[in-house]
Amino acid sequence: MLRSSNGIDWRLLGVSLGAVVAVAACGDTGSSTSSSTGSTGTAAGGNAGSAGSGGMGGSAGNGGMAGAGGDGGGFVVGCPSGIVCGSGECCGANQECVISACLPTCATEVRCGADLSVCCGAGEVCVADQCAKPGATCLDWADCNDGEFCEPTLGQCIPQPPAGEKTCEYKPPPGPLEPVLEWSWESTAIHPTFVQVINMPVVVDLEKDGTPDVVIVTSDNFNASGAGYLRALNGKDGVEKWNEASDTYKTENRVSSRVTPAAADIDGDGFVEIVTGKTGGGLIAFEHDGTFKWNATNSDGTAWTTGIESATVAIADLEGDGKPEIVVGGAVFESTGVLRFNAGVHVGGNNGTYGPVSIVADLDGVMPQEIVGGRRAFRADGSLYWDNGLVDGYPAIADLDLDGKPELVVISAGNVRVHDPLTGAQLALLDMPGTGQGGPPTIADFDADGVPEISAANGTAYSVFEYVGGGTPMLSVKWNQPTQDGSSNRTGSSVFDFQGDGAAEVVYNDECYFRVYAGADGAELYKEPNSSATIHEFPVVVDVDGDNNTEVVVGGNDLNHKGGSPACPYGVAGARHGVFVYGDKGDNWVRTRRIWNQHAYHLTNIEASGAVPAPEHPSWVAPFGLNNYRQSNQGAGVFNAPDLKVSLEASLEPCPSAVILRAFVQNKGALGVPAGINVRFYRGSDATGQFIGEAQTTKALLPGQYELVTMNYLVPGMDVMSFYVEVDKDAMGGGSQNECLEDNNTATLDGVECGKFN
Repeated sequence: MLRSSNGIDWRLLGVSLGAVVAVAACGDTGSSTSSSTGSTGTAAGGNAGSAGSGGMGGSAGNGGMAGAGGDGGGFVVGCPSGIVCGSGECCGANQECVISACLPTCATEVRCGADLSVCCGAGEVCVADQCAKPGATCLDWADCNDGEFCEPTLGQCIPQPPAGEKTCEYKPPPGPLEPVLEWSWESTAIHPTFVQVINMPVVVDLEKDGTPDVVIVTSDNFNASGAGYLRALNGKDGVEKWNEASDTYKTENRVSSRVTPAAADIDGDGFVEIVTGKTGGGLIAFEHDGTFKWNATNSDGTAWTTGIESATVAIADLEGDGKPEIVVGGAVFESTGVLRFNAGVHVGGNNGTYGPVSIVADLDGVMPQEIVGGRRAFRADGSLYWDNGLVDGYPAIADLDLDGKPELVVISAGNVRVHDPLTGAQLALLDMPGTGQGGPPTIADFDADGVPEISAANGTAYSVFEYVGGGTPMLSVKWNQPTQDGSSNRTGSSVFDFQGDGAAEVVYNDECYFRVYAGADGAELYKEPNSSATIHEFPVVVDVDGDNNTEVVVGGNDLNHKGGSPACPYGVAGARHGVFVYGDKGDNWVRTRRIWNQHAYHLTNIEASGAVPAPEHPSWVAPFGLNNYRQSNQGAGVFNAPDLKVSLEASLEPCPSAVILRAFVQNKGALGVPAGINVRFYRGSDATGQFIGEAQTTKALLPGQYELVTMNYLVPGMDVMSFYVEVDKDAMGGGSQNECLEDNNTATLDGVECGKFN
């Protein structure tokens, strides 16, 4: 029988193992602080639980099967506070037991410092053993100041911990990519034949509910002037958002089947709008809920009906005045849909049938921004900025040689070119491996050398190119891989660093397969059958369901494949259509943003809310520009991780009929965790013992926060007992959180005996 020192009978027992935090968190005497329901265990001998935040002196909670009542103060003989700590010290009325020491109660339940002796102030969090006041609200890192990251559980900016031992980080372990299908959309009851997806999916949060949505153009044909319908799918499960009464399904609002939409808040109402091509020519805009907004008009009010087959729509704030513009090729429209000027809708195309894909950038560092193609660039008022006289092509922009000035990259007529963006002059030229015209380029650091490279596909190869500036600029092929894209030979691609090792991977889909290539050497890391007749589409990498894990959204179509051309190795039966979302099997991919709003996406041209930056920060200038193009990034805090620690204690007050087990769960990491973290209790010294039951935390645990989770073990008898607890574990031993430390998620309590106390 366990006895106290100094003549005190212990009815509250607590131990810690190594660095495990052992805290008997006590509320006011007799008060109730528990709140949530625990789940029933399967072992005999009593099994129910409840979770509660705050004090141990309060009630054990009402939830859970056979949950016990309150643990009022004074249940330890000779210790009025009811809190016995360490070797038998009786804590005072306004103290609690923290790592075997009585310390003043922390009303905020946020403890900090190496020994947890610091109680952070109201609203503060603990980052790297320092209390910190959160800053502005945020949806991702791009909303925060330099030196901050967006804490996703809190939705506020907090200081980014400095690199070092105190920084809690999780980096994905090296190993193969293991994508798994999370959901797919392949059929519909609304216009059921319109299920072909040949354009890049757009991902935005339509309703501002925290869950992104996937906006797609669906068709039953691939004619350049063919009709399609705009649809929106819930990013969590692919369920359609709009019913058959939506304006998007009206005949007069049908969209062009081969125009890629863009989405952003163009009218300042706080919600995104969607702009795309209209069947028969022109532009059409819809509100976030699918309500018709406008058809494009000329300045005199007449309908603007110019054909823009296979175009991509871009949205940017040219003047930085808070009033975004819509750009299609060399045509610019006000946010109301009124044409400002039309310098040619095919500007930025690599052949008129498969374009344009123009971009917007501030070429000279003096606002307004310019509209840029491969041959010509225009000012925001429509005047010519330069004309290099060369064949047009698909552009992208970045600082390739790290001299502080950007270079313009153009894919045109089977070549990759680099230009001076101030004059349009060609600096370097190289034939692309393979055949065909070539698709829109991406720019990223593919080999972790700190210098960006260029990548693009054509009809028979995907290639990565290196550029060397200086007196004699040169382009060279770093690697290439065979592909199959005889349909358009202009497919695009996106880029993402899945493992966060600094070397980005290529995400690409040709006529037959969705692939991921290693950026450094082109090794094929993943291949999945996914058919497409192709234009210039590509998979997008986003957090599509808002769970702080990264997914890849892939569109597919099989209309032509079912007819036998193009032919793929898996045959007609393996072709498919619709939308397919893949995530990592173990949620090990680094986090990224929840938005990809247009074909010419780069980190600085859209905020996570869908607002258009005014003015836009140059994408090649640090700290907010990451000097890439069409790459998905999270930015600061991408490796920040939680660290869930647990200690275990027991109340013997209900003896001999029961023992109340209390698990103190604290997040000692640098990233919050949501409510619902699993806590499992066992009788014995490890998880092979008798399972008692499990309960869940009831609130998000920000860095430094803690919660008391209780479990009632019924009818224990008079034996000497040991108990074991583990946090963030399910019945199969798996967890929901990737932590910087995984070896402090368990605790054992030995020598528990009811004895003669009752």
